[in-house]
Amino acid sequence: MSKKKIFIIMLAIIVLFLFVGCKNNDKVVDDTNNKEENIEEQQNNNEELKEQEPTNTDEPKEKEKGSLYVHYVFNNGKNDVIDKVLSIEKYNFIQPKKEGYRFDGWYRDPELEIELDKSILIEPIDENDVIIYAYADWSIATYLVKFMCDGHLLTTQYVKYGESAREPKATFKSGYRFVGWDKDFSTICDDIVVNAIYEENNSSKNVMVILGNWMNNDGTISSTMRTRLELALKLYSQFPFDYIVVTGGMANAQAGISEAQAMFDYLTGKGIDPNIIIKEDQSMSTEQNAKYTMVKLENIDFKNLIIVSTIEHFVNYSTIKYFNDAARNNTKIWNKGINIMIYTNNGAY
Repeated sequence: MSKKKIFIIMLAIIVLFLFVGCKNNDKVVDDTNNKEENIEEQQNNNEELKEQEPTNTDEPKEKEKGSLYVHYVFNNGKNDVIDKVLSIEKYNFIQPKKEGYRFDGWYRDPELEIELDKSILIEPIDENDVIIYAYADWSIATYLVKFMCDGHLLTTQYVKYGESAREPKATFKSGYRFVGWDKDFSTICDDIVVNAIYEENNSSKNVMVILGNWMNNDGTISSTMRTRLELALKLYSQFPFDYIVVTGGMANAQAGISEAQAMFDYLTGKGIDPNIIIKEDQSMSTEQNAKYTMVKLENIDFKNLIIVSTIEHFVNYSTIKYFNDAARNNTKIWNKGINIMIYTNNGAY
């Protein structure tokens, strides 16, 4: 090959390399320009986003604190109430009610040993709630029951919820018969006033007279007096009496008590209403029994006088004569037109 051909080939190769190099340089320049344009566009986009985002210069927010609650335990876990405390200073503990019971306060423990007060109420220190337990202390309610007769108080009783009051013996009311009470008091649920009810007694009014007997030196009653008192109680349980007269003074001074007082104590101890018992405690003999008894009965309306004693009192003494004479000699008694009868361990006469 000639030198001329070789030169032409070499020149062609050099031209080719130069052409390719220029093309590559154009591509590099284009890529560089594109990257610069993309970066500028991204920066512009970021600026726009920044402008759209709200600016917040505040410090980071703290977590919200929990709430304070009081868990009220009323009836051993039944019907509990959970109350939210909005303000400790203004908060008041619930005052519950329970039928038949009195609320006695709140306690921090089920054993009711530690009383609850507002000092235990504290604000939560973090996001956790604080729950304070309050246990109710109850005591059964007690109600006042008054028994009345014609506006006069007979007796008062304090009765627990749901229990029954004790029936008193109604007081004597001359010319009337006791028939019952105006209210039921078998199950007490509130304070009540119970009034005695009477109806007019048109039947003959009866007075019982119990004759005394010698007292023992130690102040106890004799067996004879006990027999007479038991006769009187038997008769009283069978027939209505408006009054009972117990007779006999302190015939035995060593006993230290009158016969009338000893019989009064015995009868009231057996449940006889003391309001219907009249004490004649001055007499020292059967004759004086009759005389002083009539004086005690002068201002009492009655029709029948029943004398109670053991049989020997009527056999060995002029008992009936003494009482008949005492009635005749007392104008107030005689004008009543009374009937005098006797009742002994042998029966009535």
